[in-house]
Amino acid sequence: MYSNIPGVQILISLLKQYNIRHLVISPGTRNTPLVHSVEEDDFFKCYSIVDERSAGFFALGLAEELDCPVCVTCTAATATCNYMPAIKEAFERNIKLIALTADQETYLKFHMGDQNIDQINMFDRYVNYAIDIPKILNNNDYWYFNRSINEAFQCLIDKSGPIQINFRMNYSLEDLSYFPEHQIKQTRYIERYSDNINWAELAENLKNKKVIVFCASEYYDTNMTKELILEFRKKTGAVILADYYSNIIDENVINPSVLGDIYRGKKANILKPDIIILLGSIIYAPVKGNRNLFGNCDTWLISEDARINDGFRNVKKLFKCKTELFFANINKYVKNNLDDNFYNEWKNLMSEIKYPELNFTHFNAIKKVTENMLDNSIVHMSVLDAIRISNYSKMKSSISCFANIGADGIDGALSTFLGQAKSTDKMAYLIIGDLSLIYDMNAIYMDIPNNVRIIVINNYAGAEFHKNFGLKRIESLNKHIAAGHNTKIKDVSMIGDFEYLSAENEEELKKSLEKINQSSDCPMLLEIFTDADKDANKLKEFWNMNIPNFEDSKAKMKSMMKKVLGQKIIKKIKKIKR
Repeated sequence: MYSNIPGVQILISLLKQYNIRHLVISPGTRNTPLVHSVEEDDFFKCYSIVDERSAGFFALGLAEELDCPVCVTCTAATATCNYMPAIKEAFERNIKLIALTADQETYLKFHMGDQNIDQINMFDRYVNYAIDIPKILNNNDYWYFNRSINEAFQCLIDKSGPIQINFRMNYSLEDLSYFPEHQIKQTRYIERYSDNINWAELAENLKNKKVIVFCASEYYDTNMTKELILEFRKKTGAVILADYYSNIIDENVINPSVLGDIYRGKKANILKPDIIILLGSIIYAPVKGNRNLFGNCDTWLISEDARINDGFRNVKKLFKCKTELFFANINKYVKNNLDDNFYNEWKNLMSEIKYPELNFTHFNAIKKVTENMLDNSIVHMSVLDAIRISNYSKMKSSISCFANIGADGIDGALSTFLGQAKSTDKMAYLIIGDLSLIYDMNAIYMDIPNNVRIIVINNYAGAEFHKNFGLKRIESLNKHIAAGHNTKIKDVSMIGDFEYLSAENEEELKKSLEKINQSSDCPMLLEIFTDADKDANKLKEFWNMNIPNFEDSKAKMKSMMKKVLGQKIIKKIKKIKR
């Protein structure tokens, strides 16, 4: 019989699937659900040693002799500290030792509770991987627990040495000693592919399947990767989804960014893939969180460093190889086994997007700058609307796109861009907001190369706050929250060697865009003046005019109920339903 505690179920299921069967056990209360569950299972070989220090070294000897990972498990508090000598030895000698340290309640730490020490990262630099996993209370916790254990055990494949898994067992004594389950529920196991891959078999798995290749942010030195991905699309009828920062730009590639802001489930059953092939690092488009489209699909992750990028929460296969290698091999075996119906459904969805009259707004300005950049140039977008709106526009396939979308902060865009511009002879564009430029102004005093074109949208405030809140909701928004100001970049930047241009209307913008694309003996800075509240309202107008086109009947009904009944009554209904 097994414990029904979800974390214990996941841990045991993955120990079995990764073929980790040896556990050296020291007595305790917090690890009781794990201990009794494994001792009842013939798969596991258990050893009982009371002293945790001795248990650690015993496990070390087992792991070395058997040449396989061995677990040690104990209760919370100082029991865990006694593993340190063996952990240190295992680290120095690259022996696969797994410390499964049960833990108490997080919030009681340092508040007069006994046996409640800080066990997080307690072995510090002497383990190759350490994870602290919360108690499972919801689906997010379950996903995180599963992904973390998979990642921990994947680490043992890549590198010898010890790891620590610290898991919360703050349950009642009754729960800790309750074993109602007759079997362990199977949890997600992420299968690793690295050597001796059977590409023909994998290609067969794709046969007659609806496939989406989702390209996250990445930069490639050559076009080879893009050509291989497009070849795969042609052979399989797959849909290629990629924002501009994946640098896979082509007329046959669909940029899904706008869908993240307006999609509400229309034709989800038709648009939903069977398999997602995921590559790159960061997906800026919020569409990735849409469970209607991407939930419960098998994801094949291509990850050169074997990092589990589980943005869709359904990675099943992990390919430790370069993207180019994956598609070069799979393309040898995939066949023209699907028509373009799936691809056409996605194309038709995108064709329904409508644009309002943009007037003289930052939306209009960013769109025109993006669409008028020279071939074979590079562009860096600062943050938020610069990235968002550029993805709503059309960009030439020869342009290389960059943005600090990892941390996605206001700082450092100018400095990063200048480093890129300094190392290339190509025309280099930066689209940046006023606050972001002011924040990083020190970088502008260096020796700026002549290929630099800085386009700053000056709407005298942080436009994102006007989008999130607006002056109608917070009248004093510009005072502190949006950092409103009356500053012109020209007045504070000490422009120096820059040729300064400005635009306060359509005609001036048109002339300035013609000017900045010309070669010159000095860098150029174009300052475009707009109004933050009008900018935010235009963006919302764009979203609102498209949302009805993308709502299914269920979503429309929910929207209508909210309008008729109001939020308070809806909340009461949900509470009664729960």
